[in-house]
Amino acid sequence: MKSRLRNLLILACFLTGFLFADGIIKRFDVNPGYNKVTISWETSTESGIKGYELQRAFTENNFSKLTYFDSKKDNQPVHKYKYDDITVFKTSTTDARTFFYRIKIEKLDGSFEYSKVEKVVPTVSSARQTWGSIKAMFR
Repeated sequence: MKSRLRNLLILACFLTGFLFADGIIKRFDVNPGYNKVTISWETSTESGIKGYELQRAFTENNFSKLTYFDSKKDNQPVHKYKYDDITVFKTSTTDARTFFYRIKIEKLDGSFEYSKVEKVVPTVSSARQTWGSIKAMFR
């Protein structure tokens, strides 16, 4: 019984490594700044990867697309991506100042997987937030 369980665990580890080997995110950083959040990540070899959809949410659920990056489709061992989210001041309430980010990894076969979720609270200028609210009223 123990050997059967051990074999199943070994098989599960092997399959997990096989399924998620392409385009795995090696590093995912979300850094708060003044009126912005800088999101950066590194991937391994990107064979079989179509691209990366960066997503943001105000809760740990209900993510929406922020931007999209095509994969670099070369054989380099490391690929670096970076995006500055300068729209963080456009939130209308002080409770919505916590942001959650994740990356949707889209594969060429149509399947996808998600990175871990990162949480950040940026510093937002009150003058800039007020100006953003005023502009939003006239749209």
